[in-house]
Parts: sequence; C-alpha cells; structure tokens
Amino acid sequence: MFDAEIQCGKCGGKRCVKAGFVKGAQRYKCKNCGRQFTQLTDRNAAKRAFALYLYAAGLSMNAIAHMLDVAPSTVLRWVRNFALRVYDKPLPGADYSGADLEEIGQILGSRKLNLGEGRRIAALPIDESAV
Repeated sequence: MFDAEIQCGKCGGKRCVKAGFVKGAQRYKCKNCGRQFTQLTDRNAAKRAFALYLYAAGLSMNAIAHMLDVAPSTVLRWVRNFALRVYDKPLPGADYSGADLEEIGQILGSRKLNLGEGRRIAALPIDESAV
C-alpha cells in the first residue's frame, strides 16, 4: 500500500500513497501530514554547478546565461542561493574575504581549476547531454 522509496519532503514521513498524476508525473500524498507532492529529480544540478564554476572563474552572469541557454536572473538566483547556503552573512563593518576559485572548486568537487602558471580556465561542454 505504501511506497517505501518515497519520503515526504515536509515531515519526512514514509507513509506515502499514490494520488494521481500532475503534468505527467506521479503525485503522492503523505498520510502523516497530508501534503501532496511529486518526486522530481533535480534536472539542473549539473548545469547549476557549471554556472557557479564559470561565475567563480570570472565570467559575467549574462555570458553564463547565454552559454547555458537560461535567463540571467536564473544565474543570479543560483549564485545567491549558493552563497546563502554555503557562507554566513558578514557582519556590518567586518573585514570580508570572498571565495576564490579554488575554494569554490573544492565545494563543487572540481579537481583541476588552473592550467599552467595560475591561469584560470573554463571548459565548455560540447553537447547538452554533457551539462
């Protein structure tokens, strides 16, 4: 009766049952809290990580948006959400040191970010499936 793999994102309950479809995706209902949801995967995770890498490498948000075929406001939202999730907000008047490329690379799991004598590089995907 209950789908053992599905977990409610609100209460964490595992007592979820199928409750129809919405836009072609299976809808579930949590029996603990009553929330209805779909279990979707994050399709933009690789694209978002690549955008953060390019932003840390010094590309503008407009250039990144053009390369990844998204709106510049989307790139801005990705960068802001990443900063809010990873870094504490600096106190007013405190010295602030921003993140450098290596630090962003460590957080994102990249290995080699520099080529030669400290020059920063950016690798662009050839096809959309690589993003």
